[in-house]
Amino acid sequence: MGHMEEVIEYEEPYVNYYIPHHCVFRPESNTTPLRVVYNASALTSSGKSLNCIQFNGGTIQDDLLSIMLRFRKHKFAFVADIKKMYRMILIDPNQRALLRILFKAEVNDPVKVYKLCTVTYGTTSAPFLATRTVQQLAKDEGKDIPLASSVLLQNVYMDDVLTGQDNLIKAKDMQQQLISLFDRGGMKLHKWSAPSV
Repeated sequence: MGHMEEVIEYEEPYVNYYIPHHCVFRPESNTTPLRVVYNASALTSSGKSLNCIQFNGGTIQDDLLSIMLRFRKHKFAFVADIKKMYRMILIDPNQRALLRILFKAEVNDPVKVYKLCTVTYGTTSAPFLATRTVQQLAKDEGKDIPLASSVLLQNVYMDDVLTGQDNLIKAKDMQQQLISLFDRGGMKLHKWSAPSV
């Protein structure tokens, strides 16, 4: 899926970081029964971790209370989840040496070096990068899809879209605009939910 690429040349770059990781198995989960957890807070021999040297970018979205209050005012409210949001956002190739992992597919396979190509859970900057990317998508496409663009700028919390309209026709139109806008950014919405009327 393009989430990582094998490192073929084994000359170590001047700056690199290998992220420890492990799997968490949750058989009860329908969408992700096997999830990889990355620990970018693990210290290196220098006494620093990747998370020690990263900026978190700050908070750039509205607070959850404001988002929830706006959500609750709609007669026809709905929510959706941005599917694999972090994994849909590429990291600059010059930064990927800081996102290396050791991996082997089978027990008897040799260990290989990979570099992660997308925003990675467990890194300090991940929430900012994801939120900022969604906001940039709204700004870039806002002139063509203004209704959905305003939702992305005001009614998204992490990977959850919480919005609605005062009538069903407008709500359906907004849903279609949101699908179209995220499609332009190479993302999909899923886990749609709305209270029954």
